Amino acid sequence: MAKAETEIYKNHTITIEYDENPESPRTWDNLCEIHHWHSKYDLGDIYHTDTESVEEMLAKAKRQGDVVMALHCYEHGGITISLNSFYGKLPQGHYEFDSGQVGFVVIRRKKMLEEFNKKTFTAKLKKRAREIAEAEVEIFDAYLRGNIYGYIIDDDGDSCWGYYSIEDAMEEAKSTIDYIVKQERKSHFEQLKIWIKHRVPFQYRISATV
Repeated sequence: MAKAETEIYKNHTITIEYDENPESPRTWDNLCEIHHWHSKYDLGDIYHTDTESVEEMLAKAKRQGDVVMALHCYEHGGITISLNSFYGKLPQGHYEFDSGQVGFVVIRRKKMLEEFNKKTFTAKLKKRAREIAEAEVEIFDAYLRGNIYGYIIDDDGDSCWGYYSIEDAMEEAKSTIDYIVKQERKSHFEQLKIWIKHRVPFQYRISATV
C-alpha cells in the first residue's frame, strides 16, 4: 500500500495509508439522490440513458417541491465531481473540453420533512438540504478520487480504515495510542502495588520491566 503520511507519537509510529478497498458511500443511508448520464463512470444512484428520462425526473421533482442541484464533473486522467461549475478553476482549455454538467442531485421534500420531523419545507430547511447535498457529494468525490485512508500503529499493531481525510485518520490513531498508553500505565501501577505489597526488592522490580 502507498503511504500517505507517517508520524511518531508517544513512542509509537503511526502510518497513514490509502484504503485500497473502500466502501462506496452511496451504499450508506444517504438523504440525496445522484442522477447522472456519464457512460464510463458510475457517478451515482440512478443512471439515465436518454434526455427524456432526465426531463421526467426534473418535472416530477418540480411538482413535489424537491431541491434540485446541477452536478458537474472534471475528467482528465481521473475524475472529480462538484455541485459547482469548474469554469474559471481549471487550466486554459480544460473547462471547454474536460468538464461539464453530468447530472443532478435531488433531495426529496418529503424525505427532508420526515428526517427532521417538520411539516413545512421552510427556507431554512431547504438551505439545510443543500448543505447535506454538498457534504454527500464531497464524500463521494473523495471516494471517486481514491482519497480514503486508514492508519496502522507500529506496522503490526492496531489499524482502522475508511477515513475521508488524513487528519481524521491521524486523530483517531492518536486517540487509540492515548488509550493504549493509559492502559499500559494502569497495568504497570497495578503490578507495582502487588510488588510493594509483597515487599519485592527494588532491583527485581527494575529487571522485570526491562
